[in-house]
Amino acid sequence: MDFFYFQTGADDATAFPVKDIVAIDASSAAVTVYFGAEGGTLLSNVALTVTAGQEEAVVQALCGFASSRVGYGRLVIADDANSAYAHSGITACGAITLDVSP
Repeated sequence: MDFFYFQTGADDATAFPVKDIVAIDASSAAVTVYFGAEGGTLLSNVALTVTAGQEEAVVQALCGFASSRVGYGRLVIADDANSAYAHSGITACGAITLDVSP
């Protein structure tokens, strides 16, 4: 199973199964990845800070990572503690929000 890994600078980290992605949304200087929970009643999300003008490129890259990774394990999407990002347009892991109402 493949996982997207996220960590903020505050040592708040999580990994979600790629198969649980329900949406990837771009807005001004941000991209938010939404994950569904078992039973489909709860959502979690991770907000990424993105370089202005790179929002769509980041969404496309995340879609590519999600569709091409089969059996590779963990892919670091945003790790603020180690300054590691899956795409050059991602500048920070803004917030990790678990189990929010849809």
